[in-house]
Order: sequence, then C-alpha cells, then structure tokens
Amino acid sequence: MAELKNPNVIHPSYFAAKESGGGGNMNDKDFVTHTELELSNEKLLRHIDDQFNKLEKKIDANKADTDLKFEGMNSKFESINTKFEKQKVWFYGTAIGIVTATCTIVGFLLKFMK
Repeated sequence: MAELKNPNVIHPSYFAAKESGGGGNMNDKDFVTHTELELSNEKLLRHIDDQFNKLEKKIDANKADTDLKFEGMNSKFESINTKFEKQKVWFYGTAIGIVTATCTIVGFLLKFMK
C-alpha cells in the first residue's frame, strides 16, 4: 500500500468511524411521525373547510339581504310609476275639460255675435 506523503491528510474511514451514529442523537421533539403529520394535516384541512363554510354562509346572508333591498327599491319605483300614471290621467282629463270648456265658450260667443 502506498504511504501518505502529506501527514495532515485524513483518511475518509476516520469520519465513518467517528460519525456513524446511525441517525442517533436527534431531538425527538423536533421531528414527527407520519401519523402525527397526517393528523395535523387533517386538522388544518378541517379548519380551512370550516372557514370556507363560514364564508359561504356570510355570502348567502348578504345575497339575501341584497335581494330584500332590491325588492324594496322595486316596490318604491312601482309606487312612483303608479303616481305618475295617476297624474297623467288627471292631466289628460283636465286638458280635455279645458278644451271642451273653451270650445263651448267660443261657440256661445260666436252664436251671440251673429
């Protein structure tokens, strides 16, 4: 076997003997098992699902409230339209009455002038 020319060079087998602890000396509280990880993931997923359900309920409640407000606005517009229709009928009736009265007065005046 060849001799090492540089005595400061360390053979790789030195590290293997020193560091081969087989993965020991790990702090167990820093690591989790697959089961613990799956349980944690399921808990997080349930929490996310609950939050989405709450959000969906809020959206549905806001939609119902908005629908009620629009129905109220539609009824207000309907009452305004009814009011305008009544005013239009009154205006036409008044206009026809004025035209009829004017024609009658003019007819009497023409009859008396002859």
